Amino acid sequence: MFFEWLLVLLGWISVVVFLVVALYKIMRVVRAPLSLRWEVYPVPHESGERRHYGGSYMEDADWPSKYRRPSALGALAPELLEIAAEVFLMKRVRQYNRYGIWPFSMCMHWGIYLTVAWVGLLVLDVVVGNLTGSTFFSLIALYVGPIAFALGAFGSLALAVRRATNQELGLYTTPLDYANLVFLFAIFVAGLLGVAGDPSFLTHGRAYLQGVLTLNPVSVAFAALLPFVLLELFFIYMPFSKLIHYIAKYFTFHQALWDDAFKSAGDANDRRLLQQLSYVVTWSGPHIVPGKTWLEEVQITATEEAAKK
Repeated sequence: MFFEWLLVLLGWISVVVFLVVALYKIMRVVRAPLSLRWEVYPVPHESGERRHYGGSYMEDADWPSKYRRPSALGALAPELLEIAAEVFLMKRVRQYNRYGIWPFSMCMHWGIYLTVAWVGLLVLDVVVGNLTGSTFFSLIALYVGPIAFALGAFGSLALAVRRATNQELGLYTTPLDYANLVFLFAIFVAGLLGVAGDPSFLTHGRAYLQGVLTLNPVSVAFAALLPFVLLELFFIYMPFSKLIHYIAKYFTFHQALWDDAFKSAGDANDRRLLQQLSYVVTWSGPHIVPGKTWLEEVQITATEEAAKK
């Protein structure tokens, strides 16, 4: 029974660690200095041809007097659709598919999405099924699980092979990148072996989750436990690794690529920029004087450039 209790605790610990560390990472991003904006970039809420070639309302004469910023919903809705295309369709991976990894990346990511969905379906089956007697969610999970494991196993293995066999791509791949792919591959293979080797795999998995949710540990077959244990360990590991990059996607797109609002005196961004200009530079370089503020560095550079002309 001690081992069963450890597995129950692991289930809760994995969720708590993931949420706490992920929230901490989000707060770090929110509180970070404002990013340097890319003011020539296809902005989703820009209209007409400009949206496609990366133009801006700033191309118009007297644009400050003409510009009317879209409402929060009007600006956010197309941005969210664009982010959804990036997350679920790997839009830019496909657009810049130089090494032919887009289909494999799609398989791996959808394997992850569907595996999380599979666990969610089993949780709903425990909660709703116990209340109503319905088997609706477990029926869906019966098909989602094998699809998730197959897609994820193929995608993670194919990505590892492509990185290892492409000399140029291999230059950008670290040992940790391979370790991450192997970790994911192990989760998906464990799921496939459980589905193939145990006809009651889903029933045992549901029983384990019910034990976790009710704090009532039960003895479950090893083949059914292994995918859950690996997935829980992955949830503990993920927020500490580069795999948490998806959290930054919204901020990268919304605040750097697509933030086209011009600065007004006294607004929130203006106050943050004034504060950032007072930061002291702690590093040196041919064009940098250590110990000066950001504003002083810019003024020094501007003076030197003017003197050369």
